[in-house]
Amino acid sequence: MKRDGQKWLPGWLTVPRLRVAELALLMLAAAAILLRVLYVEQVESGESHRVAVSRQSIRRVRVPARRGRIFTSDLVTAAENRPVFNLVFYPEEMRLGRRLRSIARMLEISHRIATALGRPNPLNRRLIERHLNYSPGLPLVVFPDLDERELAIALESSRQLRGVDVESGATRSYPLGSFAPHLIGFTRLESPREAADRHGFFYYIPDAVGRSGVESSCDNAPEPGIPGLRGVAGYKLNQVDHLGYIRRSMVENLAPEHGNNVVLTIDSRAQRIGERLLGDRRGALVLLDADTGDILAAATAPRFDLSRFSPVLSRNYFQALHDDPAHPLMNRAFQGCYTPGSILKPLIAMALIASGVDPAEQVDCTGRTQVGDASIRCAAWRRGGHGMTDLRHGLAWSCNCYFNTMGMRVGEAALFRALRSAGIGHATGVELSENVGVMPSHEMKYKLYGYRWNRYDTALLSMGQGVVTVTPLQAAVFTAALANGGTLWKTHLIRRLTDQQGRTLWERKVESAGQLLLTGEQLEPIRRGMFDVVNGDSGSGRNARVAGLEICGKTGSAEVGPRTDRRLIVWFVAFTTYAERKYALAVMIEDGASGGGDCAPLAAEFLREYLHPVPLVAPEPPPETR
Repeated sequence: MKRDGQKWLPGWLTVPRLRVAELALLMLAAAAILLRVLYVEQVESGESHRVAVSRQSIRRVRVPARRGRIFTSDLVTAAENRPVFNLVFYPEEMRLGRRLRSIARMLEISHRIATALGRPNPLNRRLIERHLNYSPGLPLVVFPDLDERELAIALESSRQLRGVDVESGATRSYPLGSFAPHLIGFTRLESPREAADRHGFFYYIPDAVGRSGVESSCDNAPEPGIPGLRGVAGYKLNQVDHLGYIRRSMVENLAPEHGNNVVLTIDSRAQRIGERLLGDRRGALVLLDADTGDILAAATAPRFDLSRFSPVLSRNYFQALHDDPAHPLMNRAFQGCYTPGSILKPLIAMALIASGVDPAEQVDCTGRTQVGDASIRCAAWRRGGHGMTDLRHGLAWSCNCYFNTMGMRVGEAALFRALRSAGIGHATGVELSENVGVMPSHEMKYKLYGYRWNRYDTALLSMGQGVVTVTPLQAAVFTAALANGGTLWKTHLIRRLTDQQGRTLWERKVESAGQLLLTGEQLEPIRRGMFDVVNGDSGSGRNARVAGLEICGKTGSAEVGPRTDRRLIVWFVAFTTYAERKYALAVMIEDGASGGGDCAPLAAEFLREYLHPVPLVAPEPPPETR
């Protein structure tokens, strides 16, 4: 044993050997710790690391579905997908080492191709850098929607220049132009920031989504589990390098489920006739199947050209539409709220009969009705009035005195009940955005004007003025109910959904929305009065007569605006039966002269053309030569 200071050590264990042992223990401890860390990283956390590495090298790319088409009821295509060809750059094939050299190369090539195509060069350094920063694994679309001449030039360029190619695609197309643009609507590419499935993909290629009309309302199907126009997107996987450029496409992918087709209730011939007859006048025309509620035509004027909304809507064109004082973007048929005037009198007549008024009872029309200090004129005021007038003649002559007097007798509560039963102030059920108008009430009068309801308001309401507005669609709906015996149908613009092979996936059912206050034979006095409106010698709607058709109708004119700028909203509503099918029609024109002078002739021409088309006369064969 040796003594070393205060410590006694075995002879073989010297101080240097002790230090070596301590160092060895430290190294063993470090190795143990390293092994533990490696075990945790490789075994316990290995799976999470493999997923992270995979995410860095694999890019999930969204593949949008092809949008379904829109057809009219007679299967005329109103919206489809037009094939397009785009010239694209593949950045990974155009790299020249340093990024600045690659960008310069892409700019030089795009300038060269732009000169050949006769187009302006759309690229600049900022656009290219943005694409390389955010979407280097996707092709850069440089020249979209090439025509035949440009396509030939682009194909030649793609053969000569590395990284340049022509890819096919599709854009939304509206082949009928200004046909029913308010009904069909338009699409826009969805913003990835607003997309619900954005976080499921590294590269998000967006769908075209509906922004108005049927394009919007049928993005999704009415029934869960069935795709609407939009369809369901798929995906593909691309393997990329450390800079994000594609190395190869992976085998795994999911094909998109393409959208289904929508068939409308609109008859293209009826719609075209209505739009042509309205011309540039501010107005609307609505035609319904009175036995189902199907909307056969819903024309609005003025209109706009839907083909100019795709593939890109010009800012100047949209601004011109927005600034136009005629408001061509407004769907007057569904969204325009107007004072109805005398077209409301058949519903007022219904309230009178339901309150016990005998249709044969007469009122002496002197041309004016005195209500307190106010005097309400009748249409015949210049000649001293209509004289003794009953309900039937009150409708035929549109006598204000008769309806003012009887309306005040039964009271506003009876009028409210009749109007409410006719759907005034309620939605019709159509699939597009609609206004519900104004249902008159004591509360509504106070809300709008700050005054309480009085007898003068009742007198005004009795002739369709005052606190009440309706849409042309609502007017057609209650006219259809008068025609079919009292049933209000829930109106529809969508008839069915079909797949790409034309098989029906979903079909709308006829739905009742309620009943008029009177039904069946109880409505007969009103229908006789409406018959005389058109067919009587002095009926206000005699300009609506059509040979071979028995038409019942009602004219209307409503004064609107301040006293210094009064104008007339003029109307004509009608129903008829042809080939065992009942039709209801509503025509409205802003700034007209009279319902009988403006709308009744238009309705007559519409029904004549639509229900009595002029047969084509075959040309006579040429005389035989001898």
